[in-house]
Amino acid sequence: MTGGVVKTFWAVLSTVLMVATCYSQIKQSLRTDSGLFSGVPGRDPSITAFKGIPYAEPPVRNLRWVEPRPPHHWEGVRKADHFGDGCVQNFPKGDFPKSEDCLYLNVWTPAKDKAALPVMVYIHGGGLRVGSAREALYDGEELAKKGIVVVTLNYRLGILGFFAHPELTKESPYHTSGNYGLLDQNAALQWVHRNIAAFGGDPNKVTIFGQSGGAFSVTSQVVSPLSKGLFRAAIVESGGVGAGFARTELLSLEDGEKAGVKFAESLGAHSLSDLRAMPAEKMQSDGPAESNVDGRFFPASPVTLLKEGKQNRVAMIVGSNSDEGQHFLHSALPAGEYAELAKKNHGTDAEKFLALYPNDSERASKISQQRMFADRMALGEQNLAASMTSIGSIVHLYYFDYLDEGGYNSEPATLGLRLGADHGAELPYVFGLMNHWKAPVPDQDLKLQNIVMQYWTNFAKGLDPNGKGLPAWEVFKGLDSPIMIVDKNPSMRPHPRAGQVEFLRTHGVK
Repeated sequence: MTGGVVKTFWAVLSTVLMVATCYSQIKQSLRTDSGLFSGVPGRDPSITAFKGIPYAEPPVRNLRWVEPRPPHHWEGVRKADHFGDGCVQNFPKGDFPKSEDCLYLNVWTPAKDKAALPVMVYIHGGGLRVGSAREALYDGEELAKKGIVVVTLNYRLGILGFFAHPELTKESPYHTSGNYGLLDQNAALQWVHRNIAAFGGDPNKVTIFGQSGGAFSVTSQVVSPLSKGLFRAAIVESGGVGAGFARTELLSLEDGEKAGVKFAESLGAHSLSDLRAMPAEKMQSDGPAESNVDGRFFPASPVTLLKEGKQNRVAMIVGSNSDEGQHFLHSALPAGEYAELAKKNHGTDAEKFLALYPNDSERASKISQQRMFADRMALGEQNLAASMTSIGSIVHLYYFDYLDEGGYNSEPATLGLRLGADHGAELPYVFGLMNHWKAPVPDQDLKLQNIVMQYWTNFAKGLDPNGKGLPAWEVFKGLDSPIMIVDKNPSMRPHPRAGQVEFLRTHGVK
């Protein structure tokens, strides 16, 4: 062959070998305790994704409202090339398929061998009633590119995930009922502990993280004895147990059962068999769907477990956003009613309260009510940080106060869907979504995204968010100490709403 032909031959052969190697890496079979899986390439060829892996037996028919059971074993190689269905929910805007057969998880990995990489397991939000791990917001590829094995998971929601009833308690070997969604999360963490090494992850370096209802879920796993040893770190974003969130105190099992009986009667169901025979869609409503103190997952209320120092000792990042209330408080009390309520609640301190939360106009009154919601959330996260620190856990506290460069209340903003640092505003920065955003992204947003992703992944790798070139993030040292303010220039500073948060603390506001 001539020199030119030889060069062409070797160039073609090199390309073929490269493609074949990449294909082999992507399509290689990974063995779990239930069978073999093959994955699919990510957008970046360095990442392999495994989608729709069952971590439990489908909770259907007689397994509706039963603790999750390990999945059945299968023969051959199962293609993990598409997401599993989301769990049944009352969410008309959800544009993904939903079914009761929904206990699936997804894995993104950069590993090509037994690398023992850190693992991050994300628990989605949605108030324990809506949401799915298949949502584009929770795509794990960009985090995986940072040297992390990323896992996202579904869990039972609403009435199918959080329904207590005397008959369910009676048939349970543990004499409990109601916390099925949290038990699903626990089962997924057990699956990770048993199997993640096959995907290049280290089962001893697991960090769980979640936002809103997912943050409540993360904190629930932190306080539950059933999750002891399944993870070494946790990240709570806007929703830990405590003041500022709906689940400060949980129902007792008895009260949960009473609510369940009442709900069953409203559906015309006279027995557990009637309920299990009923189409899941018929039960979707605003009925009872709350976790309870069942004596098993929760031996006592989460608040009590935290106060008594009985939670699992894990490192934590905890924080909230400056405009949380915009997501929840779309309407507000008129200014006059707001002032009267302040007098009723705070008596002689009402004037001080109204100085902190002004009501001199209807607009000011609405903003104050939204701000108070956000301050209650910040108070709850401070309390959680203090509780964890009291048992020797290392905690880093943040306050997300960034307005994207697209502009406050303008169109289009970078994301085009939020006002200010609203509930969940940090998530695109955590998951690196701007790396593949369709529209141009301002440099300032990309800069902040890199900082947030580095903090989160550094923490997963070494239990310390700090790293070269990052603003120093000090450990939480007490309620009066500076915290990390995440804005255009992240740094350790006093909480910008310290006066308001302290007023809420001293006046027992929940």
